Amino acid sequence: MSKLLNILVVDDDRSTRMLLKAFLMRTGHTVIEAANGQEAVEQFDCNPIDLVLMDVTMPVMTGYEAASLIKQRAQTRFVPIIFLTGLSDEESLAKCVESGGDDFLVKPFNSVLLGAKMASMQRIGELYSSLEQYQQRTEQEIELSHHVFESVLKRAGSMNVPGLEQWMLSAGHFSGDLLIHSVSPSGRLYLMLGDFTGHGFSAAIGALPAADVFYAMTRRDFSVKEIVCELNRKLKEVLPVGHFCAAAVVSCDAKTRGGEIFNGGLPPLIKLDATGQIVKRFASSSFALGVVEAKDFVPEITTEQSVEGCTLILHSDGLSEASNSQGEMFGMQRLEAVIGDAHPKRPLALLKEAVEQFTGGRPQEDDISVVTLKC
Repeated sequence: MSKLLNILVVDDDRSTRMLLKAFLMRTGHTVIEAANGQEAVEQFDCNPIDLVLMDVTMPVMTGYEAASLIKQRAQTRFVPIIFLTGLSDEESLAKCVESGGDDFLVKPFNSVLLGAKMASMQRIGELYSSLEQYQQRTEQEIELSHHVFESVLKRAGSMNVPGLEQWMLSAGHFSGDLLIHSVSPSGRLYLMLGDFTGHGFSAAIGALPAADVFYAMTRRDFSVKEIVCELNRKLKEVLPVGHFCAAAVVSCDAKTRGGEIFNGGLPPLIKLDATGQIVKRFASSSFALGVVEAKDFVPEITTEQSVEGCTLILHSDGLSEASNSQGEMFGMQRLEAVIGDAHPKRPLALLKEAVEQFTGGRPQEDDISVVTLKC
């Protein structure tokens, strides 16, 4: 084996301990001895143990009890325990595993087989170490992704827009949905809901440049078409192959009372009249952002002459695809039924309540984002 180990040898028989110690020290390992289970636990607390060779039947404390306590003390660290036992019945061997043992060897032990089992435990330990490093890198990535998204969302959250309500529910550690808004110097309100492919850092990669483009262009009163064309160009440039952003971009002009609506890859946007009834749906009619090259991207923009008194509802597909314990999806039909029965001033609250009741609070496979805008 490539790595030299600190090995705890536990056996009430002194000759067995001496035999094991001689074998292990010949191969360069450090050996720490214990004559019973209680001594084993004490030695484990005082020494950095890498592997335990444990007898089963001992005075004061059995190997079963000691193994259980050692595993508790090791917590997430992988410390393999190989039982050396004279018992060969299935019930005794099963109890070795149940008490925390990782392997067993029936006495009298064979030194070649013992060496092979120790090598196997070391390979498993190396895999544990690799998994811990991967977990640490993943947690760092999630933390960085959170920082990126929070910096973007804080810019939008610092602006209070009357009539704008939102609900976002992440499917995991981190949401791949982006909701931002801005008001131009002339009083035009812009709103963007984006659903990036994937989660975590892959979503954050696109969130920052998308937000920069959005804020820079809305400050200068660009049209929705100009904004989505630039968003598509930028995201096609920065996103990895196979990643894109299904998005809706909406603008409402305070002077003309009109609006512009773009839907590229999201479920239909819903327009409610002043009484809360559905009067129009804006289905996706363009590619999602970042799919095609700028020269091939021709967004379709819907112009509304008047949106005054209306409410627009935008949502990601995580809402309609939310599922219950039977695997049934919430669906667009149920979604629209909830909206149709809602009080004009409470569509978002009732949608949230209906989805939570339908899913029973069970984790979902996709992020859920909903925003309502009363114009």
